[in-house]
Amino acid sequence: MGNYYYLAASLPPLEFPLATEASFASLQNALELNLSKEDLEKVKKLRLFVDLTNIRLFLQEEEIDPRGNLKEKELEEALLSETMLPEYVFDFLKEHETLSEKLKNFSSLLAQFFREEIPKQTGFLREFFEFERQWRLVVLAMRAKKMRRDFAQELQFEDLHDPFVMQILAQKDTDTYEPPLEYQELSDLFQACGPDPWQQNKSLASYRFMKIQEIMSTLPFSMEWILAYLAQLMIIEQWNELNAAKGRALLDTFKNQ
Repeated sequence: MGNYYYLAASLPPLEFPLATEASFASLQNALELNLSKEDLEKVKKLRLFVDLTNIRLFLQEEEIDPRGNLKEKELEEALLSETMLPEYVFDFLKEHETLSEKLKNFSSLLAQFFREEIPKQTGFLREFFEFERQWRLVVLAMRAKKMRRDFAQELQFEDLHDPFVMQILAQKDTDTYEPPLEYQELSDLFQACGPDPWQQNKSLASYRFMKIQEIMSTLPFSMEWILAYLAQLMIIEQWNELNAAKGRALLDTFKNQ
């Protein structure tokens, strides 16, 4: 893994929720010019989850997130030709034939992403993907408990023998859901927000930004640090692009992720 002194030094500091002069799009040329082929593949892995969530937006004929690896035309071509995306994506699309089935079961594709990708990664990407999976499960559990939904039904696409999932299922009959200690802060934040989806989204984005800061490599010129920077930049940009309607829609998807 390379030492990217000049690239890292050129990046402005990030502070949530403030927009920055650096944009994810503007960094692409710098990344392609400076990173090794191996490290560019790590960036592609970071952006792969965006590609997957963009499939749902594409199916719904909505504007996709430009921070994925594939632009809209490329994504359309990938889905038609069954290329440029992991095989499990096409397995999912074949398994669910109608649009309504694809959308209803889309969370199974996201669960498959984490099952496939986490074991393959090391360093920041592994920690980041594990964190992204776990906070989604915590939010799912909190919302399911509040709405009196069946935990087993909500977790139908997860590995029911996974310790994190088992911890949630063990509380299916309790009055409240208590997350693992490391996610208690997230629970407290949601409780403080009340029913306001806009404030919940902001608190969640701020929490994710802060947690990435905690797992970010202390080596400022390493690839690990650059990956964390990109993940934080995506959070800032996505937050600043939200409007109230998109905020509610985004939060609603978490109950199925």
